[in-house]
Amino acid sequence: MLKQKSLSTSLGELTVSSLTIGELRQFDSLFTEPATDGGVALLLRYLPVLLVSLRKVHPTMQLEQLENALTLDDFQALFLATLEVSGLAKAGASGEAAPVAG
Repeated sequence: MLKQKSLSTSLGELTVSSLTIGELRQFDSLFTEPATDGGVALLLRYLPVLLVSLRKVHPTMQLEQLENALTLDDFQALFLATLEVSGLAKAGASGEAAPVAG
């Protein structure tokens, strides 16, 4: 079952959707290899994950749109929501996503 969560962003209302096992496999190295980059480079590393999640409801969404319009707060909220609806994080008591214990 496809899970979704909608959030208000600088691009308007956006809906993230859960990622399939196949999609997660494509991004496996992002989650298992230690990140050697930092700052904006680290953020850009995870942007394609967010794009795949968003395109299920917003099929015309482009990477450039996200890069040029999202704020850091937008990115964080959307990425955490993607992890949450995909079962990779659970919502904590404060409403922030917390990693799922493995």
